[in-house]
Amino acid sequence: MISDQDRDRDTLDTIFSKALQGRTLFKNHKALQSDFVPDHLPFRNTQLSSIAEILAPILHGSKPSNLLIYGKTGTGKTAAARHITTKLAQTAQKKRIDSNFIYCNARMSGTEYRTLCELAIGIGLKIPFTGLAVTEVLSRIQHFMKQHSLKTIFVIDEIDYLIRAYGDDLLYDLTSSSDKISPGFLSLIGISNDLQFKEELGARVQSRLSEEELVFPPYSAEELRTILNERATVALNTKAYTTAAINLCSALSGSEHGDARRAVDLLRIAGEIAEREGSDQLDERHVRIALQKIDQDRVSEALKTLPIHAKIVLLASIYSSQNDSTHSSSGFVYDKYSELCKKTGLEALTTRRVSGLLTELDTLGLLTAAVVNYGRYGRTKKITPQISFAVASKVFESDDTIKHLIH
Repeated sequence: MISDQDRDRDTLDTIFSKALQGRTLFKNHKALQSDFVPDHLPFRNTQLSSIAEILAPILHGSKPSNLLIYGKTGTGKTAAARHITTKLAQTAQKKRIDSNFIYCNARMSGTEYRTLCELAIGIGLKIPFTGLAVTEVLSRIQHFMKQHSLKTIFVIDEIDYLIRAYGDDLLYDLTSSSDKISPGFLSLIGISNDLQFKEELGARVQSRLSEEELVFPPYSAEELRTILNERATVALNTKAYTTAAINLCSALSGSEHGDARRAVDLLRIAGEIAEREGSDQLDERHVRIALQKIDQDRVSEALKTLPIHAKIVLLASIYSSQNDSTHSSSGFVYDKYSELCKKTGLEALTTRRVSGLLTELDTLGLLTAAVVNYGRYGRTKKITPQISFAVASKVFESDDTIKHLIH
């Protein structure tokens, strides 16, 4: 009798043998990864020139203006910023100009402390991963930059996440640190998917951070088709994909607000599906299967990676709207959120911070937070969850902190 262990081993051997013997469709799989920065960014010459002109003063030792870059997901903001800073770093190195170009994704870092650690690592300062106060880490960075006259550009991607989670105090400290680090300097590039993000900043930070602003428009379906054709040429073998598959990827993504990242992800996953099937060519059928998989994975991944308070706010919005639609205002949702926090033993955030989390959840498509004007009675946000309780509970049941809130 074959044991379960032997059966599992046979299954894995079959899968691996098939992979070794099968024809690969990819020649450069990394070219379809989300963190890949291509040498050429089509339809972004205007934005690239603007960023380059703003940052170029660092090449003659002058402090560039701070810059805020806005645009919906997949409009090329991150790729453009990283492309220009990489080129600047190469030019500075050739000309022996001392400068630092540091990139950090605030959502990936997760905390103010970790964001500052990314800055410290980039300038060559050793900071313990835990154990210090944020103010102490900032003070050490400022002292080090002053001591070594460091000229630095710090790119903070998804900067809105940092503000909604922790407020804008850190940004104020970073943008107002010139005297503390002179003759060195620190210029910030903030990148956000939220066009309304600046409204959440205090006046003192707005005036310092948004010295220059740049908006990236969505791509059209035709532009996405050109982008995908260029990327497919780099990533996939010749004749490993059909023109119809590329056209379908661009059409589907063009209807989703011109998201190039989604288009590239769609092409990559379709290629992986075709390869697993042993197909010689990626076609439209593989694209449609990939679309279903992306939609399922997107919601699940978005829910898993939410900060704990954002999860509770989302649950509160679902519970508030279940029985009575009049309880879907931001006030009712906040009351329910506070109640759930007590059950969890967490201290509730302020209404301002929760309002920011509602905006972030709206940006992610997990709920809608539409402003309703009641005239002389004021305004409120009407909160409407865009996912079912069943979907949320399936993901949140694996979170030990809040699984007891699911009922």
